[in-house]
Amino acid sequence: MPQAPTTPSLGRLLPFVLAVGLAVLGGHALWFFCDDAFINYRFCGNAYDGHGFVWNAAPFAPVEGYTSFLWVWLLWALWVVTGLQPPQTAIPITFASGILILWLVARRLSRIELPERAQAWRPWLAGAVLLGIAGNHSFATWLSSGMETSLFALLILLWVLRAFDARGGASLRDLLLLGLWAALAHLTRPDGDLLVAATLAMVVHAWWCGTLSLGRSVLAASPVLVPIAHVCWRRWYYGEWLPNTYYAKVTTAWPESGLRYLYCFAVEHGVWLWLPFALLWLVLVALRPASLRSLLGERFAATAATGTILAHLGYYTLVVGGDHFAYRVFVHTVPLMFLGAFAMGAQLRMPRGLLLAGLGALAVVAAVPGWVIERALVGREADGFVRAVDQVPAAMRPLLAEYDRCSAWLHLHSVAFRRPVHAFFCGAARAELPNRGPGQIAGSQPGQRLIYRADAVGVISWALSDVAILDGHGLNDWVIARNKQPVPVSTFDFAAMRAAFPLFDADHDQRLDGKELAAVAERGFLNSIGPALQVAVWVELLLSLGDRSDDGALTNDELAEAIAAILPPRHMAHERAPPAGYIEAFRPNVTDVGGPRRVLPDIVPLTDDEVRAVEQRYRELVRK
Repeated sequence: MPQAPTTPSLGRLLPFVLAVGLAVLGGHALWFFCDDAFINYRFCGNAYDGHGFVWNAAPFAPVEGYTSFLWVWLLWALWVVTGLQPPQTAIPITFASGILILWLVARRLSRIELPERAQAWRPWLAGAVLLGIAGNHSFATWLSSGMETSLFALLILLWVLRAFDARGGASLRDLLLLGLWAALAHLTRPDGDLLVAATLAMVVHAWWCGTLSLGRSVLAASPVLVPIAHVCWRRWYYGEWLPNTYYAKVTTAWPESGLRYLYCFAVEHGVWLWLPFALLWLVLVALRPASLRSLLGERFAATAATGTILAHLGYYTLVVGGDHFAYRVFVHTVPLMFLGAFAMGAQLRMPRGLLLAGLGALAVVAAVPGWVIERALVGREADGFVRAVDQVPAAMRPLLAEYDRCSAWLHLHSVAFRRPVHAFFCGAARAELPNRGPGQIAGSQPGQRLIYRADAVGVISWALSDVAILDGHGLNDWVIARNKQPVPVSTFDFAAMRAAFPLFDADHDQRLDGKELAAVAERGFLNSIGPALQVAVWVELLLSLGDRSDDGALTNDELAEAIAAILPPRHMAHERAPPAGYIEAFRPNVTDVGGPRRVLPDIVPLTDDEVRAVEQRYRELVRK
């Protein structure tokens, strides 16, 4: 396909500059650290202190409690070279990754062929795309956080763009670059394995079609040696083929959660507007006989890349069940969605005004919901949930009722927690423990073995560098991550709830309004089915789950339906628990009961041999 005529340099540059400005504003407004980011930093800190990339220093066995080899090693290397600690360097890298995403999109937009009459409108069309990405709430959220999300999104975009550049059959250069980006993606997150597998399929296809000789095909596949070497190193260093976090997070397939997660993402990011447009393109362009032959021939790399992105979405939707963080695992689709909309509109030769209106509408509907909910959570950051129907005009309430129902379900199962929640709790932890270093446990002595059990382990583990942290949810504990728990069984007494309904129905109208539902929550009826929440939050959640008539109250049947929707009480990334006696066997000697963390002087710390023996005994137990 011939390259499109280029627009004047100012016309190409201005949309990008405006998008960068908007990204700076959005990233600053949503700037935050996530507690889980500090898990990575602890591994960096232990390596910096000479203990290796471990969670707890020896004699504790090494455990890979992080999911980003490249991210941890990069932050550690920067610390060694510059003296700057990971909390100082992480966000500049993620923010720079986001800016590079915008630059790559802007560069690609200047190359997509447009009808002659639309050439003069290219800056406006590009502006709609770039501003739509930069102004997107999820994109702006993951410009910070201190996690590797934005870097991974950048690598996926580089890989997809190269795959779509491979026209007429992937060349050796194409495949080498695809292998490089796939290898780096693998090192950044285990999800990158999908890119590695797809790249190998492209190499095999190129050899099968005669585009490359066998020798050049082997050379094209050489970047795959990097992931192979990494996996072998993991097996040697940690004793496992997969990160410990996989065993801690993925128990049984959870499509009930994943489908709701995907649905809420689609509502908040305008996928409902984008999808009909994509289907129209599929029918009119992609399903032509010549196009179908091309997709399996000269455009096989693009086909494989598209299938890989869909497979990634499917895995997190149908197997994992989404993610504990709101849309972190789908954020890379935001630039791809906007770039795809532009390219499909160009191929359909849409009138320039209609294409601009469509891109502008997509930019608005993909941005506004996230920012509206963000604003509604101001002052309620610890709650983490607001009803969307209360944020829109009355005429739009029926459209968002199902969204609220899914969002409430996700919240009660620890799925899709929003940025304000993570920012609030991480900020509180950092206010208590602002700096990293030894000697922060009252009564401790240099060289004394300190052991502390915690559940939210990020900031605590980073700050308390001389304390062995027992991670109660197993992300950083081999035994807990593999401790099989019985399937949760509901103990909620629906008969008792129905019988008690009239007692709470103060006005005897056969319905419980907000005030009456608050009384139900205050009496503790809901303690066995969900987390400890404020009464007002419980009211909003119950109304979202059960109020199908949108009258602000629940009948007896609606209340039962709302409670049943919460069961069983599974929780994303929080389903593992220690075996009986496991934590106690380590004799934790740090406590925070009754005040600041301090040493319990009457507890005799374990010797090195005792630590090894406890780990060995319980590893054998959970293997059975």
